Amino acid sequence: MYHERIASVVSVLHDDETIQLLETTSMAKKAILYKAFTHSAKPGDEILVNETATVLALGTGGMDIVKAVLSEKPVQLKNHNGHIMKARYTPIQHSILSVEEEKSPYHDLFSEPFHLHGQPVLLGELHSMVPLAYYVSQVLQSNQTFVAIFDDKASLPLTLSNQLRELSKQSSFHSITIGQAFGGEYEAVSLPTALQFAVSKLKADVVMVSLGPGVVGTGTKFGFSGLCMADWANTIGALGGTPVWIPRLSFQDQRERHYGLSHHTRTALFTFTYAKSLLPIPHLAEEGRQFIQEQLASERKLPVNHEVVFADQSREDLVEAALRLSRSEIKTMGRAFSEDTAFFLAVAEAVTRVVC
Repeated sequence: MYHERIASVVSVLHDDETIQLLETTSMAKKAILYKAFTHSAKPGDEILVNETATVLALGTGGMDIVKAVLSEKPVQLKNHNGHIMKARYTPIQHSILSVEEEKSPYHDLFSEPFHLHGQPVLLGELHSMVPLAYYVSQVLQSNQTFVAIFDDKASLPLTLSNQLRELSKQSSFHSITIGQAFGGEYEAVSLPTALQFAVSKLKADVVMVSLGPGVVGTGTKFGFSGLCMADWANTIGALGGTPVWIPRLSFQDQRERHYGLSHHTRTALFTFTYAKSLLPIPHLAEEGRQFIQEQLASERKLPVNHEVVFADQSREDLVEAALRLSRSEIKTMGRAFSEDTAFFLAVAEAVTRVVC
């Protein structure tokens, strides 16, 4: 399905250097405009919007997407001299200056050998894990350089996320978008080069690999975006690093496949990951701990002995301190810390294994 319509701009709800959020007369009554491809809009302008997600009643974003401001001339933007195309062969394909290409000032870096030398790298399936992981790292040790690498298995534009736009204002936070994803502070073609840039150039104290908003699930064992975490882990292992998995953990999600330790974590780790990994489980009440242990016992075991560690102390104070640092409320699937404690504790526990 593909669905678009012409709508009018009622008001501008938000305007920064990367996006506009518009009140419109479209089906969703709200639309996001990406300034990388589209002129800014003003009240009264006619706009062409893609409303496919709204027609399908999909949750992520809750907005239509502006394709064009019809009263403006065609867009011609020249922000850099890059020749690497992202969103290739779509109407919004555009060139970026990747860190690897010949015109990049960092090109020579990638002629050097690279090894992670055991450095831990966080893996998080959901983009809501990123701001919490960042603020937890800052509570544990202020001014830690935190580099988040975003793969292209969910949203391609990083600027879709309010939380990630807010994080980009932090001097100790850096983002790299890889593959077809775009909009990070830096752009890269592949995960190995992004890791090399994060460690060798940005001198990252904490490195995390994640996805933007809009992960896909189908209710099947292998049909979900987060399966790419196994690829990340295997790449990190091949480069001599230690993958540290943030468990997708919840006792509030009533979907059986996500209750306790989500099958997204279990399947990606225990079925497809050959690089030895660390899976930290936060301190839980005995009932929750036992439930997780039973889930783990039923998993297929690869010829790799992944390390599963159950914490012996709670990180609630750490999470609360981290949440106080954030200017906007951090939620997961619409749930706050008080509503889904295990999810937040899981993120904090994993970060302590990297920072402390």
